Amino acid sequence: VGFGAITIHNFPEGLAVGVGFGAIGKKGTSFAKARNLAIGIGLQNFPEGLAVSLPLRRVGFSRAKAFWWGQMSGMVEPVGGLLGAIAVSVVEPALPYALSLAAGAMVYVVVDGLVPDAHASGNPKLATWGCMLGFVVMMTLDVALG
Repeated sequence: VGFGAITIHNFPEGLAVGVGFGAIGKKGTSFAKARNLAIGIGLQNFPEGLAVSLPLRRVGFSRAKAFWWGQMSGMVEPVGGLLGAIAVSVVEPALPYALSLAAGAMVYVVVDGLVPDAHASGNPKLATWGCMLGFVVMMTLDVALG
């Protein structure tokens, strides 16, 4: 169980490092930030390897085999890193469209479900003003926080 869980856990860590390095030169991303992310994830991989190796050693695996399996649990990270770096360049052009689609879906949910329910409660003007105020607050935060 430990080997599988740690291995599955390591794949998104690799993705994160790959995205960090793949995004170098883009808004707010530098080699130093990507390197720091990789170092941080690399450092916390030591106890993860121990979490795989020590239980194997306890149940009778040799030191070499326990060490080997601890190392193997982390071998998915370079694969995830490569896929993450590729994903940054492939997905980035589609990102505005994907985010627009997500925003449109949320607007649909609000208009189709929440607004009619709010109007059915007997205070349609309060519900409408609440939606408008919420929109203004969100747009203000969007502009203020960039």
